Amino acid sequence: MLRSDQLLYRINHPHIKPGFVDPRAPFLLDIAGELLNIYSSAPDSGMSRQELEEITASIIRSSPAVRIAAGLNKLLTDRCEFAAAVEADYPLLRQQIFLKSAGVLASGNFSAETLRDSAGVPPDMDIYGDLPDFEKISGFRPITPPALLDRYNLALAQGLLLYADRLTVQIPEPENSMLRKLLKAIKFFRLFARFTMLKKHLLQIEISGPCSIFGPSAKYAMQLANFFPAIVLLPKWKLSAVLKIKGRMLTCNLSHKDHLVSHYRTLASYIPEEIKLFHRTFAKKQNEWEIVGNTPFIDAGNQELIFPDLSFAGKTDASLIHLELFHRWHASGLRDRIALLAGQPELPLMLGIDRALVKDEADFEQLFEACPHIRSRCWLFRDFPGVSSTLKALEKVRKNLHRSQ
Repeated sequence: MLRSDQLLYRINHPHIKPGFVDPRAPFLLDIAGELLNIYSSAPDSGMSRQELEEITASIIRSSPAVRIAAGLNKLLTDRCEFAAAVEADYPLLRQQIFLKSAGVLASGNFSAETLRDSAGVPPDMDIYGDLPDFEKISGFRPITPPALLDRYNLALAQGLLLYADRLTVQIPEPENSMLRKLLKAIKFFRLFARFTMLKKHLLQIEISGPCSIFGPSAKYAMQLANFFPAIVLLPKWKLSAVLKIKGRMLTCNLSHKDHLVSHYRTLASYIPEEIKLFHRTFAKKQNEWEIVGNTPFIDAGNQELIFPDLSFAGKTDASLIHLELFHRWHASGLRDRIALLAGQPELPLMLGIDRALVKDEADFEQLFEACPHIRSRCWLFRDFPGVSSTLKALEKVRKNLHRSQ
């Protein structure tokens, strides 16, 4: 990810546009190639992080496009792996040297060598080898100059989305299999999104941005930026984001016509480890329900669609009940969903609510003062729901739905 001082953009109020570069421009390919030559050889040369920074700084200063070169360099640094110069307990080594230094100084026979000898430190070993500047480059993920420039353009857009107040994505003619994978990506990055079918073949996704979230929004901003390459994989898409930059509200419009290239190879089916564990535990703990593989959407009326996190089918009846999770960043949509359930109690939907969204049990109960009849289908969890609480809610929802039929 690029730093804020490395972002290039143009403002034509109220619009803002990333300063995309031509990935085929010869002089940019030369800059990328020169930097890549340094990084590609660094792991085999035993180069330290400090030495790498000194060499690349010289290339950046002499570049005809200093800010672009600095951005490319940042992306290349992110592709490196660093390790301590030698596997050792550096804090202990330093402690031994410092503790014994008093005795060496008192003897009057002081030198760096005697300090090292007394502590048992080899003469060619740097006692600060665990600090960042002295780390060695142990690995580098290769990339070509054109691909690096494509990655730079994508990073410019991602960098601006870190300042999003909200964004809207429109997907014409969404293909079902790709759409499901995109929705799984939204769930994987724990973004809060609203889905609306504007027309028969036009899906709109509204996603809350980090600047509209209270609490730990820095992590949410990174989640949103990391989700963006999944959008770029779509054949057709249009994005409009409202950004809060330097006290101004600006609009950034992007689409597939910007020819951005995603570094994600495919819209993979994102399955976090916590969900895998839930699936395994759920199957072992009971035999009344099974988790549906392809979670369907729920038509909530008024063109709004709900894409649940998990769906459960009863093995002995035709029950199909869905679970939607509200994590710590989803406060803005929780009350709306509770209101929707209050008005449509026939919806086979239950809600798992992260404890980070409520102060205490009393605060949780207050959410249902106007609609106590849906309290039984909502419960609290921490990080991810437990199987036992999910099973209890499933049985309650099934009974209530059977009564209303």
